[in-house]
Amino acid sequence: MLSPACAFGADYPTRPIRLIVGFTAGASSDIVARLYAKGAGPIVGQEMLVENKTGAGSSIAAEYVARAAKDGYTLFVPALSTLTYRIVHPEARFDMTKDFAPVALLAVGPLVMVVDPKLGVNNVQEFTALAKSKPGQILFGTVGPGPTLLASCTHSAQASSSYRYPIPAARRSRPT
Repeated sequence: MLSPACAFGADYPTRPIRLIVGFTAGASSDIVARLYAKGAGPIVGQEMLVENKTGAGSSIAAEYVARAAKDGYTLFVPALSTLTYRIVHPEARFDMTKDFAPVALLAVGPLVMVVDPKLGVNNVQEFTALAKSKPGQILFGTVGPGPTLLASCTHSAQASSSYRYPIPAARRSRPT
């Protein structure tokens, strides 16, 4: 990992560094940011503050950081959904490839796909074959528009000539 002190020289940082997170306190990206701040702050010799600017799949936070001064004191901690946000929302007022530069890999995690055992599939290949055999009948749920899983499923659906209708979590009926 490249520390900010190495990237900017001996006089950086001279004031606290703000880590902007697009989700609420306790969300996975928030936890990652807080752990990083706690560990990196003493190394760089400055306090690292985590600020949550929530909403719109973290695009509010992304736009805020994209418009901030390019001085290394306002950093963005994106989630996977932020990286694919522009695919679903081309009108977004930030571009992850033009407005940001990667500095450090803070975390990795798996993407998980689960199905009801009664569906009778045991892997992605079997699921894709089932979806091809039942066009328009396979449904899946996501946490909302923009997540990497949604982009992956949509790409898979297009590649397999089948379509799976995404049902965002907020619209799914909840058991009573």
